[in-house]
Amino acid sequence: MSYDTILEIGKRRGIVYPSFEIYGGLAGFIDYGPVGSRIKNNLQEVLRRQYIVSEGCMEVECPTVSPEPVWVASGHVKSFADITTECLKCGEPYRADHLVAQKANIRTEGMSISDLAKAIDEYRITCPKCGGKLENPYTFNLMFQTHVGPGRNKVTAYLRPETAQTTYLPFKRLFETARRKLPFGVLQIGRSYRNEISPRQVMIRLREFLQAEIQYFLDPATKNDPVNLPQEAKKNISIRTKKDDVVEKTIEQALNEGIITCPLIAYHLALALRFFTDVGIDPSKLSLRQHRDDERAFYSSDTWDVEYLSPSIGRIELVGISDRGDYDLTQHINVSKQDLSVNIDGRKFVPHVLEVAYGVDRPIYCLLESCLRPADKEGRDYEWFAFPPAVAPYRAGVFALQKKDNLPEKAREVFELLKNAGLYVYSDESGSIGRRYARADEIGVPYAVTIDYDSLKDGTVTVRDRDTKQQRRVSISELPALLK
Repeated sequence: MSYDTILEIGKRRGIVYPSFEIYGGLAGFIDYGPVGSRIKNNLQEVLRRQYIVSEGCMEVECPTVSPEPVWVASGHVKSFADITTECLKCGEPYRADHLVAQKANIRTEGMSISDLAKAIDEYRITCPKCGGKLENPYTFNLMFQTHVGPGRNKVTAYLRPETAQTTYLPFKRLFETARRKLPFGVLQIGRSYRNEISPRQVMIRLREFLQAEIQYFLDPATKNDPVNLPQEAKKNISIRTKKDDVVEKTIEQALNEGIITCPLIAYHLALALRFFTDVGIDPSKLSLRQHRDDERAFYSSDTWDVEYLSPSIGRIELVGISDRGDYDLTQHINVSKQDLSVNIDGRKFVPHVLEVAYGVDRPIYCLLESCLRPADKEGRDYEWFAFPPAVAPYRAGVFALQKKDNLPEKAREVFELLKNAGLYVYSDESGSIGRRYARADEIGVPYAVTIDYDSLKDGTVTVRDRDTKQQRRVSISELPALLK
């Protein structure tokens, strides 16, 4: 399925669509509809179960607006910028490195403004939209600037471009909550904002997006100690190293051979693969990529991505895992003049940070692409979604076979029973039972519960499985436990 096809299906079925449509839209912003919001919330809950319940992380929620010194300390005010060029004829802006890479088919990572200007001239690159001449490239800071308060005392602030820094700021309080012991992890799920130059792929490059970032605060003396790797670390996967070599091997083998240098990075790469598989992303399309030395942030000793290979739009970065050392806390110490070091067993030091940075919107696109099934010759003349129950928008639809003979009343009784059991279910009384099954399939609902005339006699219902279309009779009293 093409990218455009999936987005069109998303619009029709209340999953995702462009924001501000009645005013012509605004690039880089999307709405999640009633179905998409449920999928998005469910995906976040799967992530919480993995990192809070299973891994024991704490969770925080911090403001999305931060005063300027925060971003001076982090380096964002100085260097969080992309190189931009604009068409002198139509005014269309482009990210210069992406445009040169696409049109000249060359590597542009690490190229300077003058390098990109030379490449635009050498390869005679013009505006893809109108063919006009491009102006000389310049740097454009991607943060949204704002002000807090009125008048002369207003404070310069920014919408955060990442959640990480707002997790670092209350480190001393988090350290106390963690009983003054290391390591500990902190999850923050929240919105971030980047004033992207030309966001042309609706769900892939957004100006307002949701992140789920986990910061692990570590003792540098023990951060490279051996760990017990998850089972996912023992399965073969495609790995692109920082030298651009592509090898097929397990994460465990890559760690033992020194390709992955930090055991914790290996551990969290495996956890990320587990998460993506659990939510329904096709594992055969996942691979690992190590950042090259010329693209890796200077403070990171090693950075890895989990990528998804989309048949329609190419490689999509889903999560980045980075050993950030003590850079972040040290920067905030220097700017804030506050002591963020710790004293453990007589050793005073600044903790190191291992960051696991998920996007949420991109995985949802990959989930849609992975779970979309074509129409078949066995009765389904429509495209449908095979979402795992954990992320499906509803666990079941509840349908009365007919709109008479007390069947609707019995269906409402079953509906209330399932709601009171804490299950997300919905009811549908419009059209034939076959059409209602189809509408449930189209938004990926795993089960359909049908109340028929036997239900009035013996207290049983028919449960239809979305994937197999098989049906079985179940007593109403057993239904909540079965669907859970």
